[in-house]
Amino acid sequence: MNNEVMLQNWEDFEAEVSKLNSKLPKRKKKLKSYVSPALFRGHTKKCWKLETSLERFSSKVYKLQEYFNLLRAIKPGVESLTSRLWNLPNKPNFTDSVPRPPPGYEFMIYLRHYGFPSPLLDWSSSPYIAAFFAFHSHQIDTNTHVAIFAYVEDYGYGKKGYSNEARIVSIGPYITTDSKHYKQQSQYTICRKQSRNGFVYCSHEEVFAENYPTQDILIKFLIPISERSRVLCKLDAMNINPYSLFGDENSLMATLAYREIEKVDFLQGT
Repeated sequence: MNNEVMLQNWEDFEAEVSKLNSKLPKRKKKLKSYVSPALFRGHTKKCWKLETSLERFSSKVYKLQEYFNLLRAIKPGVESLTSRLWNLPNKPNFTDSVPRPPPGYEFMIYLRHYGFPSPLLDWSSSPYIAAFFAFHSHQIDTNTHVAIFAYVEDYGYGKKGYSNEARIVSIGPYITTDSKHYKQQSQYTICRKQSRNGFVYCSHEEVFAENYPTQDILIKFLIPISERSRVLCKLDAMNINPYSLFGDENSLMATLAYREIEKVDFLQGT
């Protein structure tokens, strides 16, 4: 199910999230089956698609094995220059049609957080952290609304099993990887399907466009960009800011600049 919801203000978004979260345990109780918690993802521009960084970086369709070979190729350089060691399986399974995380996904998540093109699409279990990523940019220009996606992987229709169709698989949250994974309450999804040459990574948009009756819930909330100052001020009061989410010196300076310049201007009405 894929819906686009135009909202008037930030409070409308909080109300919609509360409504969605209240529906999930009720549905679980009614169907007596598993229902996934909601995940959230923020986009600065409403026109941005649900694309992975790998899709944005390259038009090539990667087989699971081809991308795993990339992990093997860059692993020595990453370990040499960061002093962090990563275990990759010696005999990874690329033929198993049961939806599950791909081989080496802990390393994939680490690389994703540091900008290496990835087939992982990142989400947060917190709608407030997703809102930060939607609103924090100064790229206002002609953009009138930000977008925050809410995604429920399994709404009680039954778990996804063996199939040649494109399928979304979730990963997380409890894994050993970079600290930003936990600071951002991250979870991830991949989309894959079987081709004649084996399993390949494909687009999440392909699944949502088909709107399979057994394939999840996706809601796209549109919030006016004019809410930006109010939202960022509230999020900072909740300790959701660049430094709390990234934890490096660049993000510290960004947080201090926000608090001492932009936030002061907003509170003083200048």
